[in-house]
Amino acid sequence: MVESPSLPARRNMATCSLASAPVSLHTAPASARLRRALPLAAALMIASSGGGVAQSAPERAGEDALRIHGRVIDAGTRAPVAGARVWITGSEWVSVSNREGRFMLYRMDPGFHTVSVKQLGYRTLVAQAEATADGTPLELSIQPDPIVLEGLEVVTRRFALRRRSAGIRVIELDQQELAAASESSAGEMLATRIPVQRAVCREGGYDCIRVRGVVVRPRIYIDEAPMLEGWTAIEAYSPQDFHMVEIYGWGGHIRAYTHSFMERASRTRFLPVPIGF
Repeated sequence: MVESPSLPARRNMATCSLASAPVSLHTAPASARLRRALPLAAALMIASSGGGVAQSAPERAGEDALRIHGRVIDAGTRAPVAGARVWITGSEWVSVSNREGRFMLYRMDPGFHTVSVKQLGYRTLVAQAEATADGTPLELSIQPDPIVLEGLEVVTRRFALRRRSAGIRVIELDQQELAAASESSAGEMLATRIPVQRAVCREGGYDCIRVRGVVVRPRIYIDEAPMLEGWTAIEAYSPQDFHMVEIYGWGGHIRAYTHSFMERASRTRFLPVPIGF
């Protein structure tokens, strides 16, 4: 049995992402937020055709220009690692690597910072990095964890088999798509992907959706545990909290899996329960 996490409070984070850009989620202390109150658009990063990283708006002088960025790669194959979470230890400053393994932490405080890197199937890396204005890129090599990687392959195949056996339309949102999502909550992201229309439930409450003209209360499962709060439960998470989301039918049945659940599932070779419709 794999334990289910408690429902988290929604994070107060600003999200900066494009399909080809590193995702950066930042929540700085109150004093720092006041000092760094720049328009969100000025922080968007795009990958250039030559493989470099360019900023979409002119940099400001001083501390606002300080940043830590680079690539996350597999230490064995030196291939880029997508979807890795890179964060400043002891803070909520987080970036998610894109398909080229690139990440960006910007508007940093001066000096050295402890940077942590975590990706499912790899050992967590902790390193020291200095925030600089010239943007000298880092290369963060993470070591594969063979046991977890092998288990993840097994569990991924089992989930895929369950989706094929469901007998109805199933949409899978994978780690990379979730990492690149710009929406602030998973509920907001799902509403644009399915799409769904929120509706008042017959028994009251605003946790229902309209599916093909019919008002239904969606069955929401997070880490295989049913969520009585329905749609409200999924809105308490950000898209980046999840490793995978499965949407059955037209949104009436949704199953979402966090990174920590998938790591435990990989170690135990978790067997998903069959779903009947």
